Amino acid sequence: MYQYFTFKGINSLDMGVVMLKAPSIYKPTKRVNEIQIAGRNGILHEDTNTYENYTKEAECQVMDRSRIDDVSAWLNGYGEVIFSSEPDKVYRAFIKNQIPFNNILLNLNDFLVQFDCFPFKYSVDKADEELSLTAPTTIYNQGTIYSEPIITVYGTGNIALTINEKNYTITGIDGYVTINSEIQEVYKDSTNKNNSFSALDFPKFQEGANTISWTGSVTRLEIKPNWRWL
Repeated sequence: MYQYFTFKGINSLDMGVVMLKAPSIYKPTKRVNEIQIAGRNGILHEDTNTYENYTKEAECQVMDRSRIDDVSAWLNGYGEVIFSSEPDKVYRAFIKNQIPFNNILLNLNDFLVQFDCFPFKYSVDKADEELSLTAPTTIYNQGTIYSEPIITVYGTGNIALTINEKNYTITGIDGYVTINSEIQEVYKDSTNKNNSFSALDFPKFQEGANTISWTGSVTRLEIKPNWRWL
């Protein structure tokens, strides 16, 4: 059975592209500030708890030379990529490298794709992870690092959301409002609601157990937890 990858929702096999060698699995490099103090031996390390992008290389072959132009147009820019070697995980990636198609035989051309990947990988089955809460509860992070959820609060008036003993206050809710921790924005549909949000930072779900409760007129929370793995 051929190896393959899916990029921008298109399976490479449907483009006549076979993955000859799947990319290695990496742990991303953590950003650490190195601090040197005069008169003191060694170097101190300040952990920023953030990570660098990294490159995943897929060795491929296009089976029909006449499709090279179509393949070149497809393998360009930003998109989500899933490799057959990790079928349950999806990466957010950007293709920026030049792709040389090396002629091996008359109709067989091998080439290398370099995916510049965001540090984390996510679950392919995101919809299965979504939560609907009507009462305070504890949820468990399924990933290996804190997640940045998208939380839609349904209710009216002023409410206080508490996650792991941190408070997030939202004022003037009329029906619902969305707190998007990934992009650090609060909105209702296309209307910006950042001014209605008061907190020191945006909600995160830490590894392990996370408690969620609220005060005010809340009917339910719809949560996309965005579990992720290193």
